[in-house]
Amino acid sequence: MSNVSGIVIDKDFEGPSLKELVSIMDEITEDPVKISWGNSHDEIALIRFYHTKNFMLYVDDFPAKDRAVAALGLSLDPPKAVLEKAKDTLNNQQKYDWRNFCDESKGGPSPKWLVLKLAADSLRKGNRPALAEIISPILLGGISIVDVDVLLRLKLRK
Repeated sequence: MSNVSGIVIDKDFEGPSLKELVSIMDEITEDPVKISWGNSHDEIALIRFYHTKNFMLYVDDFPAKDRAVAALGLSLDPPKAVLEKAKDTLNNQQKYDWRNFCDESKGGPSPKWLVLKLAADSLRKGNRPALAEIISPILLGGISIVDVDVLLRLKLRK
């Protein structure tokens, strides 16, 4: 969605929601308009309706950010350090510690979206990563995200 300039994690943000601003939206000149985001169907409809306005969304935590990114069709942009750590825990045999990484990630970026981002980035570079071949069972097949490392090792042994 091109009218969302970003999503900020700030549980102390006390700004208005988009629904609260509807009655004065035409008078707002701030760019971007800073709003508290709850990811409701009404808010999603309103943000699409006000396509000429630019918005900065404020959410409480990473899970809320993940939901907003998915609902609005935005690109995944996890912190590079977290993405690199996820990549290391899956690829570097000396650092295999995916289950602990998933446990430590609670409240942070979703490991499911990190795996998707790693696979997508690799595919964009023209690679055919084993990770891309196991994405479907992870996202759609009910396989637990903590078992990604096991699936990868099994895939690589074939």
